[in-house]
Amino acid sequence: MVPRELTDAGPADKAEPPRRLLPNVAITLESPLLTAPAVVLILVGVFLPLGVLAIYSLWPTVDQEIVRQWTLENYQRFLLGGPYVIVLARSLLFAGLASAIAVIASFPFAYFVATKVPPDRRMIWVLIAVLPFFSSYLIRVLAWMMLLGDVGIINHALMNAGLIAEPLALFGRNTSGIVITFAYLLFPLTFLTSFITLERSNPTLVEASADLGARPWQSMTQVILPIARTGLLGGFIFSMITILGDYVTPRLIGGTQGYMYSTMIQMQFGASVQWGFGSTLALILIVLVFALLLILRWSTGGSASVGTFTRAFNPTPAPLLRAYSVLFLAFLYAPVALLFIVAVNARDSIGFPFVGFTLKWFSAAFGDGMMMRSLFNSLMVATVSVAISIVLGTVAAVQLSRSAGKLRQANLAILSLPLFLPPMLLGLGLIIGLNLLGIDRGMWTIIFGHTILSLPIVTLLVLMRLEGIDPNLELAAMDLGASPMWALILVTAPQALPGIVAAALITFAMSMDEFILTALVTGSDSTLPLYVFGQLRFRVSPAIAAISAVLLAASFLMILIGAFSFNAGRKRGNGSAGTVPTAP
Repeated sequence: MVPRELTDAGPADKAEPPRRLLPNVAITLESPLLTAPAVVLILVGVFLPLGVLAIYSLWPTVDQEIVRQWTLENYQRFLLGGPYVIVLARSLLFAGLASAIAVIASFPFAYFVATKVPPDRRMIWVLIAVLPFFSSYLIRVLAWMMLLGDVGIINHALMNAGLIAEPLALFGRNTSGIVITFAYLLFPLTFLTSFITLERSNPTLVEASADLGARPWQSMTQVILPIARTGLLGGFIFSMITILGDYVTPRLIGGTQGYMYSTMIQMQFGASVQWGFGSTLALILIVLVFALLLILRWSTGGSASVGTFTRAFNPTPAPLLRAYSVLFLAFLYAPVALLFIVAVNARDSIGFPFVGFTLKWFSAAFGDGMMMRSLFNSLMVATVSVAISIVLGTVAAVQLSRSAGKLRQANLAILSLPLFLPPMLLGLGLIIGLNLLGIDRGMWTIIFGHTILSLPIVTLLVLMRLEGIDPNLELAAMDLGASPMWALILVTAPQALPGIVAAALITFAMSMDEFILTALVTGSDSTLPLYVFGQLRFRVSPAIAAISAVLLAASFLMILIGAFSFNAGRKRGNGSAGTVPTAP
């Protein structure tokens, strides 16, 4: 006969597994295996190619072929060649000048939005200011060419007024055109970095300094600027990194005088076919980028001591600041508005005067077979790369939101690295890695490159949404019998949906407009930005302005929907209670 105590233990033993289900769920959702696919993708797509880049820098190029012989010849050529160091120094000067102009010009506007605009209205101002940053910079360069070019609106107006007899070289092939263009392209970035830190400023500190006898300029230099130091320096350094990795704008604007360090690197992998020396130049740029990031980290290490985050604002009227802000936005959007005007101008070439309204250029754009094939390729690349990024990034964000410690920090550092490297360096690393493996480039390499760019953005946006969600909802679902996967799908995913939607729309718009990396990793396939670039180098048809206007409007719409989706989800609260599903 079985003892009674053993018989009584049976039901208790059978009831035990459901109580052990909760820790199993926590272990499953916190498993590093969820982050592994995204981390491996970045390791393979970024770290490994950059390692190959470092190896190539130690191999010479003979008769346009890499010779696998270890040498420092490439580095000696850089140091002793004369022009290379001079071009690097010149590029740093240009980058520093354009970055400084962008930071200084955008600071008053950032100060106005952060301190004079009520908190419930700031999101609108911020969105208006940063929207151009997410549009194609090729389109913005085209808009500036139409504004300041020989047949642009400014020269046309001055000549009609009889003030000049021939067009001014406002946007000619000179160095000033490069600086002006870069400063304009960077305004949204420098505004955003300054605004983020200025929101920490407490208006009462300025009032207190005034009560103590400080003049306005003294309050600015001794109170506001120390608080904004991180944003100002961050905007300056990130702007420099952006400029140093751009080889397209100097070529379009500067002609032969636009010969900067980035264009010199690109030429080594193009017409010169000097991959070993090109790898050396690229590796020097990578070291320079990380040096700038270290300077930023070192110089802003004590920024936390200047104050805590506050959404307070100073209601005191500031008519001069408001007027400057309105003019700043007008300047920011003037080239964009001009693009739409040119797209409906009946004139047979891009320029002025405005001779009549027409939609024929839109018909011509959508009737151009090559343009439509390029548009289809762009849509396919964006759809596939964003889909991959959403899946891998969301799964990684789920794990990262539940983990802590050094492993989490290491994974975040790996996944965030593509955000800090110019796309040119990522593209060069990819083509060198493919060359070493003997793999041909094609549409898949474009998709892979765009996934590398999109994955960090998706991961971080979804992570921002997931952090703070009440984990007890998942545990309750599991206690009711839902499997870990169903708890994730039915409980976590709906709460993370605003972040997922925002990430998908933003990365889709960015993928549609990406050019620098695409031009490096493509094979014979063309995307729409590649097609537009080819047209910009020769005679530009108004049909390019028409299709650019359509893409710009679509990008703006996607960014707006994504931003408002994310903000609406945040307002609803991360830990709001909801219905806990039972197991399907």
